[in-house]
Amino acid sequence: MVVKGDFLEGINDPMGVVAAPTNGVITPGGLVMGAGAALALARRVPGLREALAEQIKRKGLIKSGFREYGFITVLYKNRLWGAFQTKRSFRQKSDLELIRFSAKQLRVWLLENPEHTVHLAFPGIGLGGLKPEDVLQVFQEILGPSPKRVKLYQL
Repeated sequence: MVVKGDFLEGINDPMGVVAAPTNGVITPGGLVMGAGAALALARRVPGLREALAEQIKRKGLIKSGFREYGFITVLYKNRLWGAFQTKRSFRQKSDLELIRFSAKQLRVWLLENPEHTVHLAFPGIGLGGLKPEDVLQVFQEILGPSPKRVKLYQL
């Protein structure tokens, strides 16, 4: 489940879904992806911020002024890309309960899409401020002890 390296390596997996940890703030320019892994993905795939924002508007709910969506994917430039929500606002620290909700959404998505593997930058531990072991425990509770179709990348 935990892999050393850059989550953008998942682009080389034809059935891979490259996903970044994200927040619930949408501006006229799209989903805010201004730091960390989210920024790396946004720079790598111009236009993805807007595509993710449209999908979040369709599938997410507004709670306390922020979008809440958990885990979503979007078909863009002939492949699937994902957003795994760890924060309501980019100004906040990551929230373990929101990560739990997002992991549950991811579990449902995996059951509906058995042909795909998700390549995700380890959520909540960088700018999110959480301990890797706490986040990993949530993933193991929700997805099982060693889900083979979810790769969490740490640099």
